[in-house]
Amino acid sequence: MTPPTTEQSDSAAQPERFQDVDWEQATGSERWLSRSTWLFLAGLGVLAVGFSHEHVAGNSLPLVANLEPLDWLFAASVLAILAFVVAPLVREPAAAKRHWVRLRQSPAAFLSLAFVVAFVAVGIAAPVLVSEPTGIAFDRASQPPVGLSVETVHLFTPGSCVGDVANGRCHGTLQYPLGTTSTGKDLLPFLLLGAHTALVVAVVSATLMVPTGIGVGLLAAYAGGRVDEVLMRAAGVSQTVPALVVYLLFWWWNDEYRLLVLLLVFGLTNWGGLARLVRNEAIQLRDRPFVKAARATGASKLDVMRQHLLPNIAQPVLTNVTLQIPLLVVTEAALSFIVLRSPFDGEMVTLGDPTVVSWGQTISLGTAKGGVAPEWWVAAIPGALLVGTMLAFALLGRTLGEAVTPQTDN
Repeated sequence: MTPPTTEQSDSAAQPERFQDVDWEQATGSERWLSRSTWLFLAGLGVLAVGFSHEHVAGNSLPLVANLEPLDWLFAASVLAILAFVVAPLVREPAAAKRHWVRLRQSPAAFLSLAFVVAFVAVGIAAPVLVSEPTGIAFDRASQPPVGLSVETVHLFTPGSCVGDVANGRCHGTLQYPLGTTSTGKDLLPFLLLGAHTALVVAVVSATLMVPTGIGVGLLAAYAGGRVDEVLMRAAGVSQTVPALVVYLLFWWWNDEYRLLVLLLVFGLTNWGGLARLVRNEAIQLRDRPFVKAARATGASKLDVMRQHLLPNIAQPVLTNVTLQIPLLVVTEAALSFIVLRSPFDGEMVTLGDPTVVSWGQTISLGTAKGGVAPEWWVAAIPGALLVGTMLAFALLGRTLGEAVTPQTDN
């Protein structure tokens, strides 16, 4: 089926993009719930049963144990990404291939994507591969990374060097490829688990922000009138709420789930800008010829938003989210780095979550003595990873839109 002839002149003036309209799906016969939605709901039901079995009934799961509420929220977030991002690309290999070809033509986007993919893989596998070091071994303290060396006077004893000693310097060894801390703990597990924490921050916060921002923005654009005004006022309020202050209100009395509270606060108070962006984009699209034609063929409002408006705002949404993620990751790291005296017992405590390992806490560990020497690598390596992750997400956000923007024919 082709668009009505009354729209042909407008269509000629505004070339179609490949997502604009599928005329086979423009009728009102589209299912209320897509396959991706059914997949997500089914998986969410399984996760809900597992969470209830462990945290409500108090039973342990057969393959995994001691999963925290944040772990379940992270699993639900990953499920949402698989259902609404990965699954559609798998079902449309031609579109995925088109994106991939254009992405490869942008070296900056390709390299940043490769870094992000590696970061995601390490973050997911880290809890399975390593656990947080707990023992103290001063005879293994201050061991340098492979390829580097440190003067033996900085070791516990001159003879405690694990690697080779030459000219009064201890050289790194593969036993501790990234060196050890001042208490003899291997640095590698701290970095891997820190990547997992950063991934949890990025995925969970994005999963909270994106559906809220998109839902509010689309509803405001399509409903208009008083609904639009109320929703945009709510978005403005969310942008003015100081998320850090809200988090500090809960931080004083919450010792166990600080990271969970941090993600909930930042995820649920940072959607306002995204909602305004989606609303503005959707307003520009709702009067386009292909949307009018979809309405004329009997498509419901839900189908118009889902099939025609939502696909066309994917690019600015991706760009916006990939630019916000670095800010959230560095905020978590900064909070973990800050240490204050508790007003209750006078103990020095971190603003972050002391029950998890993060790059911020590792940097703090490396500077606890008032500087970075002699174990400078304890602060420098996680610091470099944090900066690299921020740059990769920021660069991906700037280049991803250009790489996946559909090309139009004049």
